[in-house]
Amino acid sequence: MPHQTILSGSIYQESHSFNPIRTGRDQFQIAFGEDALKGFRGTRTTLGGVIDTAEAAGFEVVVPASFRASPSGIVDDAVYLEFKAVMLEAARRGGFDAIVLALHGAMVTTGFTDPEGDLIRSLRDIVGPRVPITAGLDLHAHVTPYTLAACDFITGYKTNPHADMAETGRLAMQAAQAMLTGTFEPVCVSVHFPMLTLGQDRTDEEPLMGLHARARRLVEETGLFDISIFNVQQFLDIAHMGQTVLAYGNGKLDPAWTAAHEIADALWRARDALVGVLPDIQTCLARASEPGRTRPVVIGDQGDRVAAGGPGDSTFVLTTLLSDFPSLAAAVPIRDPASVDRCQEAEVGDLVELVIGGRHSIETPPVRAVCRLLAKGPNIEAVMKGPAHGGMAVQIGPYAVVRLGQVSIALTELPLTYLDPNFYEAMGIRVAQQQVVVARSGYHFSLNYADVGDCMTCDTVGMTAYRPAEQPFTVARPFHPVDPVAYQPVTAVRRRLAPSN
Repeated sequence: MPHQTILSGSIYQESHSFNPIRTGRDQFQIAFGEDALKGFRGTRTTLGGVIDTAEAAGFEVVVPASFRASPSGIVDDAVYLEFKAVMLEAARRGGFDAIVLALHGAMVTTGFTDPEGDLIRSLRDIVGPRVPITAGLDLHAHVTPYTLAACDFITGYKTNPHADMAETGRLAMQAAQAMLTGTFEPVCVSVHFPMLTLGQDRTDEEPLMGLHARARRLVEETGLFDISIFNVQQFLDIAHMGQTVLAYGNGKLDPAWTAAHEIADALWRARDALVGVLPDIQTCLARASEPGRTRPVVIGDQGDRVAAGGPGDSTFVLTTLLSDFPSLAAAVPIRDPASVDRCQEAEVGDLVELVIGGRHSIETPPVRAVCRLLAKGPNIEAVMKGPAHGGMAVQIGPYAVVRLGQVSIALTELPLTYLDPNFYEAMGIRVAQQQVVVARSGYHFSLNYADVGDCMTCDTVGMTAYRPAEQPFTVARPFHPVDPVAYQPVTAVRRRLAPSN
């Protein structure tokens, strides 16, 4: 095979329209060039899947930049524009046979409601119609016609909790390679309708488990290249929010048209089953108190999920532990820059008077207490054990660990998901020694904690709770299940702009 080169890159952040904390450059982990390539090679991430698949096939991979942040409020425009400028500069230099991107798909900036679409469109304007452009997205992506119009192939995760990020990157790369060899001529059918999934949207449970199984069968039986079901981030106040099903035929429209509508129709019929009921905090903590228990209960704090864009400073679980279950040994994370600063001024072992959390998550007040300082630092690195994001290094940033009663409180300046036990372990909190461990995640944590604890997603209060009727939507509505909308799917067809040969 002649020498071929892939241009790749990743900007990855999931935005929450109602989180007042803007996501600035200081919240992103940023790497350029060779550092980005080395940092993601071999990781269980979408970008890692792109890199590993391309290099295994003999391609050279160029990664001008990777920008990655935890979910939070909308992103400062300057951050996206910096990433875009680096990518466009690389594209203008030329010499690339294809572009394969690793994106989230639910990022919003102060100036763009569809920055991924803007990026892909801008790259297309530079490289022209013949260069394949593909992308791997999170299944919670907001996939718009604008994005689809300039992109030859888009695929999404098939799992929630997400276990197939690397596989998603691999498929995006394989699609580009197949276009280069002339064995894949993508014909995309997209079906979109205004509906949210709320609380029953794991793909290892019904109804989504059956829908994804049906999609796999359709791919196998009809010769389709791929079907992706995008369930969309539920806290985006932007136009045309809802479910999108993408089906890709290989040169043929009819199989993709039939399959996309079959899956979309089934998804709509399952709409009421996708509104789930979760246990309350008393139920979760009572389980942790059971006599003879040898493993911690790991609680996904549904109401303040940093993994869904929450601020990460809710004191709801902490307050309940202190008042109702004071004997439980627990690990709780709180994002609180002011408390971290106060701890940096003290010495390990000191008693420190703090006002903890509750600045943005106002459902429960801050906790005022004198705590024992156990650890502190300007930064520490956590390497996630996985399987979700396995091998990826996360910079925790300035942190402190304090003890209040039986609770170890992990204080950070940055919002962190704690979807992996190594977040805690890096700060010296031993997960196996706890009776309760709190994750700022609703689903993904259950993969990475499965071998160390019993995982429960808890119906806590906060801005990421599944209560859309209580959220101040001004643009996205109407959508099911809040509004009485009819099923009127919008269908679009996108063929390859130009053959590569």
